[in-house]
Amino acid sequence: MRRISTILLAIIVTLNLQAQEESDTTSIGIGKKNIVTVTEDDNGTSVNIKEDFIIVDEINDTVRVKLGNKAISITEDGNKTTVEIIDEKDFHKHGWRKNPNRFKGHWSGFELGLNNWVDSEGRLAGTKPENRFLDLNTGKSWEFDINFMQFNLPFGKSVGLVTGMGSKWNNYWFDGNNNIMKDPVTGVIVPRYPPVGISYDKTKLNTFYLTVPLIFEVHFGTRKNGFIGVGVIGDLKLCSNSKLRYYEGGSKQREKAKSDFNLSPLRYHLTARAGYRFIRLFANYSMVPMFKSNMGPKVYPVTIGLTLINFR
Repeated sequence: MRRISTILLAIIVTLNLQAQEESDTTSIGIGKKNIVTVTEDDNGTSVNIKEDFIIVDEINDTVRVKLGNKAISITEDGNKTTVEIIDEKDFHKHGWRKNPNRFKGHWSGFELGLNNWVDSEGRLAGTKPENRFLDLNTGKSWEFDINFMQFNLPFGKSVGLVTGMGSKWNNYWFDGNNNIMKDPVTGVIVPRYPPVGISYDKTKLNTFYLTVPLIFEVHFGTRKNGFIGVGVIGDLKLCSNSKLRYYEGGSKQREKAKSDFNLSPLRYHLTARAGYRFIRLFANYSMVPMFKSNMGPKVYPVTIGLTLINFR
């Protein structure tokens, strides 16, 4: 931990910040606002960064690290190492205060949205004759998001960055009598039509992605119950499949095909979010095409929706 203190102090000198020393405490700040406080005594070393947002305590054989509303304690006893996850409700047991007014973003929760695709000119993808097979039934094309992890990086009580992790499930319900498939020769995405005399009753593409956001958020209102946020969301594709349902000879037939469908494995969305009290809306626009370059139509996913359940 003394090494950490040395590194922090070197950074401060480089940035030409102000430092004051009182006994075993070194405070580093800009103007009257402390940014880093390092305290050393006989029991160990404590590093406090940005008003208790990050705290690192080294006491005897135990190191405790607090990051916002998450904390971990690591204790070494001989050849045994014990790791403990500390809940926010137990912070007071470790001498850490809870700040009811600290910045909390609006990421974690359950979201519901409507999907579609647009081309490079901003028009719905299915409006071009060559891409007619990508025409979607927007009323049935849903996105379901479960944002299960959130971290807040405050710049103040009302301004900060929000990150975390989530999952995104999209279904794209085709409006025409078709689905999509890889061309058996070229591997390029092409329409799949049913045999003569058969009409698809249900035809859609499903995708599942892991998501990581970075959103700049500002809160407003007397009780800070309104917010506006802008940022990016990164996606990592986990799986995808297509589903068909049709009737043949009076009997119901179902088909499910698992494939990558030339989908972009990594992509990022621009996101805009706003809300007041219990009403929270979002809009996402992908900057990466739905399909890999030259392996399918150049279309971009867009989603508009709202947060139904908030986990904050």
